[in-house]
Amino acid sequence: MPSMKAILLALTLLILPAHATSLSLLMVKMPIYLHGSDSDTQIQILNVPVMNASSTNEASYSAICHAFIPPNISSWVKPSDVNIASQYGIHVSMEEASEKGIYHWMITVNAEAAKRPEGFPFTIEQVVDSVVTCVKLMTPTVPEGDRKVTIKVWAAKK
Repeated sequence: MPSMKAILLALTLLILPAHATSLSLLMVKMPIYLHGSDSDTQIQILNVPVMNASSTNEASYSAICHAFIPPNISSWVKPSDVNIASQYGIHVSMEEASEKGIYHWMITVNAEAAKRPEGFPFTIEQVVDSVVTCVKLMTPTVPEGDRKVTIKVWAAKK
C-alpha cells in the first residue's frame, strides 16, 4: 500500500502543471462598415461580443481589430468580415507598466502595414481615427493620478 507522502507527492505533481483558464464574454467596440450594402457610406462603432480566455486588458484592445463575420441566415449573401480595421490590416496592442504605484497603459494603434482594399471609400487615416475612437471609448475613466493612458499611432508607410 502506498504511503500518504507518496500519494500527496503524486497529486501535487499532477495538479501543478494544470493551468486554469477562465472564459469570459467581452463587449468590444469595433469599427464596422457594411461594404456592398445599401446603407449609408459610414463607419459605425458597435459593441460586438467576443469570447476571451485571457485575463489581461491587452486582449480586449487587440480584439478591436479582429475579424468579425456576423451570423447569416440568408443563403444568397456570402458571409464576410465587416470589421473595417481588420480589412485594412490595422492592429492594436497594449502594454502596462507601473511607476511609483501608478499604472501606465501604453496603447499602440499600428497602421504601418495598412492597405486600402479595392472598392473601399475610406482613407487609412479615417479608419485609424475610428480605431482610436474605439480605444478611447473602451478605456475606463478613472480619477486623475490612478492611471496614465498614452495612445500612440504608427502611421501607414507611404
